[in-house]
Amino acid sequence: MRSVEVGGHPIAYDLTGSGVPLVLIAGTGYPGATWPRDLVDALATRHTVLTFDHRGTGATPASKEQYTTRLFAEDAAGLLAALRLEPAHVLGHSMGGRVAQWMALDHPHVLRTLILAASGPGQFRDDRPVTRGVPIHTAVGLIEHGYERYMRDHIRETFFTPEFARAHTDVVDALHDAFWRNKPDVENYLRHVVARQLHQTADRLGEIRVPTLVLIGDRDTAAMGTGVHTEQSDYLLAHISGATKKVIAGAAHGFFWSHPRETADAILEWTSAH
Repeated sequence: MRSVEVGGHPIAYDLTGSGVPLVLIAGTGYPGATWPRDLVDALATRHTVLTFDHRGTGATPASKEQYTTRLFAEDAAGLLAALRLEPAHVLGHSMGGRVAQWMALDHPHVLRTLILAASGPGQFRDDRPVTRGVPIHTAVGLIEHGYERYMRDHIRETFFTPEFARAHTDVVDALHDAFWRNKPDVENYLRHVVARQLHQTADRLGEIRVPTLVLIGDRDTAAMGTGVHTEQSDYLLAHISGATKKVIAGAAHGFFWSHPRETADAILEWTSAH
Protein backbone atom coordinates (compact mmCIF):
# COMPACT_ATOMS: atom_id res chain seq x y z
CA MET A 1 0.00 0.00 0.00
CA ARG A 2 1.00 3.61 -0.54
CA SER A 3 0.75 6.37 2.04
CA VAL A 4 0.02 10.09 2.01
CA GLU A 5 -0.03 12.78 4.71
CA VAL A 6 -3.53 13.88 5.66
CA GLY A 7 -3.72 16.60 8.27
CA GLY A 8 -0.22 15.72 9.37
CA HIS A 9 -1.01 12.00 9.78
CA PRO A 10 0.01 9.31 7.27
CA ILE A 11 -2.90 7.33 5.82
CA ALA A 12 -2.19 4.08 3.94
CA TYR A 13 -4.29 3.55 0.84
CA ASP A 14 -4.67 1.54 -2.35
CA LEU A 15 -6.10 2.45 -5.77
CA THR A 16 -7.54 -0.01 -8.28
CA GLY A 17 -9.08 0.54 -11.71
CA SER A 18 -10.01 3.71 -13.55
CA GLY A 19 -13.01 5.94 -13.96
CA VAL A 20 -15.14 8.05 -11.63
CA PRO A 21 -13.72 7.70 -8.10
CA LEU A 22 -15.43 5.41 -5.58
CA VAL A 23 -14.13 5.20 -2.01
CA LEU A 24 -14.88 2.22 0.23
CA ILE A 25 -14.85 3.00 3.97
CA ALA A 26 -14.52 -0.07 6.17
CA GLY A 27 -16.22 -0.84 9.46
CA THR A 28 -15.12 -0.96 13.08
CA GLY A 29 -11.39 -1.60 13.25
CA TYR A 30 -11.32 -3.11 9.77
CA PRO A 31 -8.33 -2.39 7.51
CA GLY A 32 -8.68 -1.82 3.78
CA ALA A 33 -7.29 -5.29 3.00
CA THR A 34 -10.53 -6.89 4.21
CA TRP A 35 -12.53 -5.72 1.17
CA PRO A 36 -13.05 -8.82 -1.02
CA ARG A 37 -10.91 -8.84 -4.14
CA ASP A 38 -13.68 -9.99 -6.47
CA LEU A 39 -15.92 -7.12 -5.34
CA VAL A 40 -13.16 -4.52 -5.77
CA ASP A 41 -12.23 -5.89 -9.20
CA ALA A 42 -15.87 -5.76 -10.34
CA LEU A 43 -16.20 -2.15 -9.20
CA ALA A 44 -12.84 -1.26 -10.76
CA THR A 45 -14.18 -2.04 -14.24
CA ARG A 46 -15.94 1.34 -14.09
CA HIS A 47 -14.36 3.20 -11.19
CA THR A 48 -11.10 4.22 -9.62
CA VAL A 49 -11.64 2.36 -6.35
CA LEU A 50 -9.97 3.81 -3.26
CA THR A 51 -9.54 1.68 -0.15
CA PHE A 52 -7.57 2.73 2.92
CA ASP A 53 -6.59 1.82 6.47
CA HIS A 54 -8.23 3.68 9.33
CA ARG A 55 -5.95 5.03 12.05
CA GLY A 56 -4.49 2.21 14.09
CA THR A 57 -5.30 -0.47 11.48
CA GLY A 58 -3.19 -2.08 8.78
CA ALA A 59 -0.33 0.20 7.70
CA THR A 60 -1.81 3.43 9.10
CA PRO A 61 -0.29 4.26 12.49
CA ALA A 62 -2.37 5.02 15.53
CA SER A 63 -2.70 8.53 16.95
CA LYS A 64 -3.23 9.80 20.47
CA GLU A 65 -6.39 11.88 20.13
CA GLN A 66 -9.78 10.32 20.79
CA TYR A 67 -11.08 8.36 17.83
CA THR A 68 -14.47 9.49 16.58
CA THR A 69 -16.42 8.85 13.40
CA ARG A 70 -16.10 12.57 12.69
CA LEU A 71 -12.29 12.37 12.93
CA PHE A 72 -12.32 9.39 10.55
CA ALA A 73 -14.49 11.47 8.19
CA GLU A 74 -11.83 14.20 8.22
CA ASP A 75 -9.26 11.54 7.31
CA ALA A 76 -11.35 10.21 4.42
CA ALA A 77 -12.24 13.64 3.04
CA GLY A 78 -8.62 14.75 3.37
CA LEU A 79 -7.44 11.62 1.60
CA LEU A 80 -9.76 12.29 -1.34
CA ALA A 81 -8.46 15.85 -1.53
CA ALA A 82 -4.80 14.81 -1.25
CA LEU A 83 -5.24 12.33 -4.10
CA ARG A 84 -7.35 14.78 -6.12
CA LEU A 85 -10.20 12.29 -6.35
CA GLU A 86 -13.08 14.47 -5.21
CA PRO A 87 -15.95 14.44 -5.85
CA ALA A 88 -16.33 10.69 -5.39
CA HIS A 89 -19.04 8.18 -4.75
CA VAL A 90 -18.61 7.46 -1.02
CA LEU A 91 -19.59 4.03 0.33
CA GLY A 92 -19.35 3.20 4.00
CA HIS A 93 -20.01 -0.20 5.57
CA SER A 94 -21.27 -0.38 9.16
CA MET A 95 -19.12 2.10 11.14
CA GLY A 96 -17.81 3.25 7.78
CA GLY A 97 -21.33 4.37 6.94
CA ARG A 98 -21.34 6.47 10.08
CA VAL A 99 -18.08 8.02 8.93
CA ALA A 100 -19.63 8.67 5.51
CA GLN A 101 -22.58 10.47 7.13
CA TRP A 102 -20.19 13.00 8.65
CA MET A 103 -18.51 13.43 5.30
CA ALA A 104 -21.88 14.29 3.77
CA LEU A 105 -22.61 16.72 6.59
CA ASP A 106 -19.20 18.40 6.94
CA HIS A 107 -17.75 18.02 3.43
CA PRO A 108 -20.65 17.62 0.96
CA HIS A 109 -18.48 18.96 -1.88
CA VAL A 110 -16.32 15.79 -1.87
CA LEU A 111 -19.29 13.50 -2.55
CA ARG A 112 -21.07 12.63 -5.78
CA THR A 113 -23.35 10.22 -3.94
CA LEU A 114 -23.54 8.52 -0.57
CA ILE A 115 -23.98 4.76 -0.08
CA LEU A 116 -24.82 3.71 3.48
CA ALA A 117 -24.31 -0.05 3.72
CA ALA A 118 -25.59 -1.83 6.84
CA SER A 119 -25.15 1.32 8.88
CA GLY A 120 -27.03 3.51 11.34
CA PRO A 121 -27.41 6.97 12.88
CA GLY A 122 -26.63 6.27 16.54
CA GLN A 123 -29.45 6.29 19.09
CA PHE A 124 -32.86 6.99 17.59
CA ARG A 125 -35.21 5.40 20.13
CA ASP A 126 -35.37 6.27 23.82
CA ASP A 127 -36.42 2.72 24.67
CA ARG A 128 -33.31 1.32 22.97
CA PRO A 129 -30.38 3.31 24.33
CA VAL A 130 -26.98 2.87 22.70
CA THR A 131 -24.10 2.07 25.04
CA ARG A 132 -21.70 5.02 24.95
CA GLY A 133 -18.63 2.91 25.51
CA VAL A 134 -17.57 -0.70 25.05
CA PRO A 135 -20.74 -2.87 24.98
CA ILE A 136 -20.86 -5.49 27.73
CA HIS A 137 -21.15 -8.40 25.29
CA THR A 138 -17.98 -7.22 23.49
CA ALA A 139 -16.03 -6.95 26.73
CA VAL A 140 -17.23 -10.35 27.93
CA GLY A 141 -16.41 -12.01 24.61
CA LEU A 142 -12.91 -10.58 24.50
CA ILE A 143 -12.18 -11.55 28.10
CA GLU A 144 -13.63 -15.05 27.96
CA HIS A 145 -12.38 -16.05 24.49
CA GLY A 146 -9.48 -13.72 23.68
CA TYR A 147 -9.17 -11.34 20.75
CA GLU A 148 -8.61 -13.84 17.93
CA ARG A 149 -11.42 -16.22 18.94
CA TYR A 150 -13.79 -13.31 19.60
CA MET A 151 -13.24 -11.86 16.12
CA ARG A 152 -13.55 -15.26 14.44
CA ASP A 153 -16.87 -15.95 16.20
CA HIS A 154 -18.16 -12.41 15.68
CA ILE A 155 -17.47 -12.54 11.94
CA ARG A 156 -19.07 -15.95 11.52
CA GLU A 157 -22.16 -15.18 13.62
CA THR A 158 -22.98 -11.64 12.43
CA PHE A 159 -21.52 -11.21 8.94
CA PHE A 160 -23.02 -14.41 7.57
CA THR A 161 -26.23 -16.39 7.88
CA PRO A 162 -25.81 -19.76 9.65
CA GLU A 163 -26.43 -21.70 6.45
CA PHE A 164 -23.91 -19.63 4.47
CA ALA A 165 -21.28 -20.00 7.20
CA ARG A 166 -21.73 -23.78 7.20
CA ALA A 167 -21.55 -24.08 3.42
CA HIS A 168 -18.77 -21.56 2.78
CA THR A 169 -16.22 -21.89 5.56
CA ASP A 170 -13.56 -20.72 3.09
CA VAL A 171 -15.23 -17.30 2.71
CA VAL A 172 -15.66 -16.91 6.47
CA ASP A 173 -12.05 -17.90 7.11
CA ALA A 174 -10.75 -15.60 4.36
CA LEU A 175 -12.41 -12.55 5.92
CA HIS A 176 -11.14 -13.44 9.39
CA ASP A 177 -7.62 -14.05 8.08
CA ALA A 178 -7.55 -10.76 6.14
CA PHE A 179 -8.62 -8.93 9.28
CA TRP A 180 -6.16 -10.77 11.50
CA ARG A 181 -3.15 -10.18 9.22
CA ASN A 182 -3.79 -6.42 9.31
CA LYS A 183 -5.55 -6.10 12.65
CA PRO A 184 -5.38 -3.19 15.06
CA ASP A 185 -4.02 -4.10 18.46
CA VAL A 186 -6.64 -4.64 21.16
CA GLU A 187 -6.39 -1.06 22.42
CA ASN A 188 -6.97 0.43 18.99
CA TYR A 189 -9.76 -2.02 18.22
CA LEU A 190 -11.57 -0.93 21.37
CA ARG A 191 -10.96 2.73 20.50
CA HIS A 192 -12.73 2.05 17.20
CA VAL A 193 -15.59 0.36 19.05
CA VAL A 194 -16.01 3.40 21.28
CA ALA A 195 -15.94 5.72 18.24
CA ARG A 196 -18.79 3.70 16.72
CA GLN A 197 -20.77 3.68 19.94
CA LEU A 198 -20.43 7.47 20.38
CA HIS A 199 -21.65 8.21 16.85
CA GLN A 200 -24.79 10.36 16.76
CA THR A 201 -26.34 11.88 13.64
CA ALA A 202 -30.01 10.88 14.03
CA ASP A 203 -31.06 14.50 14.55
CA ARG A 204 -29.04 15.75 11.56
CA LEU A 205 -29.93 13.32 8.79
CA GLY A 206 -32.33 15.86 7.27
CA GLU A 207 -29.32 18.04 6.46
CA ILE A 208 -27.85 15.45 4.08
CA ARG A 209 -28.49 16.67 0.54
CA VAL A 210 -26.44 14.34 -1.66
CA PRO A 211 -28.20 11.43 -3.42
CA THR A 212 -28.22 8.53 -0.95
CA LEU A 213 -28.55 4.78 -1.33
CA VAL A 214 -29.33 2.70 1.77
CA LEU A 215 -27.99 -0.82 1.16
CA ILE A 216 -28.94 -3.63 3.54
CA GLY A 217 -29.15 -7.42 3.75
CA ASP A 218 -32.59 -8.68 4.71
CA ARG A 219 -31.01 -11.08 7.24
CA ASP A 220 -28.96 -8.38 9.01
CA THR A 221 -31.10 -8.76 12.11
CA ALA A 222 -28.57 -9.52 14.86
CA ALA A 223 -28.74 -7.05 17.75
CA MET A 224 -25.19 -5.70 17.78
CA GLY A 225 -23.59 -2.82 19.68
CA THR A 226 -25.78 -0.15 18.12
CA GLY A 227 -28.89 -2.29 17.61
CA VAL A 228 -30.38 -4.07 14.61
CA HIS A 229 -29.09 -2.83 11.26
CA THR A 230 -32.31 -3.46 9.33
CA GLU A 231 -34.14 -1.15 11.76
CA GLN A 232 -31.36 1.44 11.64
CA SER A 233 -31.38 1.37 7.84
CA ASP A 234 -35.14 1.99 7.79
CA TYR A 235 -34.56 5.04 9.99
CA LEU A 236 -31.90 6.36 7.62
CA LEU A 237 -34.24 5.83 4.69
CA ALA A 238 -37.08 7.69 6.39
CA HIS A 239 -35.01 10.68 7.48
CA ILE A 240 -32.66 11.35 4.53
CA SER A 241 -34.56 13.24 1.88
CA GLY A 242 -34.99 11.25 -1.33
CA ALA A 243 -32.99 8.25 -0.11
CA THR A 244 -33.33 4.99 -2.05
CA LYS A 245 -33.31 1.50 -0.52
CA LYS A 246 -31.73 -1.62 -2.01
CA VAL A 247 -32.02 -5.00 -0.28
CA ILE A 248 -29.59 -7.88 -0.79
CA ALA A 249 -31.78 -10.96 -0.36
CA GLY A 250 -30.57 -13.74 1.90
CA ALA A 251 -27.64 -11.71 3.24
CA ALA A 252 -26.62 -10.78 6.77
CA HIS A 253 -24.19 -8.00 7.77
CA GLY A 254 -21.38 -9.08 5.44
CA PHE A 255 -23.08 -9.08 2.05
CA PHE A 256 -19.93 -7.70 0.42
CA TRP A 257 -18.32 -11.08 1.17
CA SER A 258 -21.28 -13.46 0.92
CA HIS A 259 -22.93 -11.85 -2.14
CA PRO A 260 -20.15 -9.94 -3.95
CA ARG A 261 -21.68 -10.16 -7.43
CA GLU A 262 -25.14 -8.99 -6.37
CA THR A 263 -23.63 -6.26 -4.23
CA ALA A 264 -21.33 -5.02 -7.00
CA ASP A 265 -24.27 -5.00 -9.43
CA ALA A 266 -26.36 -2.93 -7.00
CA ILE A 267 -23.52 -0.43 -6.51
CA LEU A 268 -22.78 -0.11 -10.22
CA GLU A 269 -26.47 0.32 -11.04
CA TRP A 270 -26.57 3.18 -8.54
CA THR A 271 -23.38 4.91 -9.65
CA SER A 272 -24.30 4.56 -13.33
CA ALA A 273 -27.57 6.37 -12.64
CA HIS A 274 -25.75 9.25 -10.89
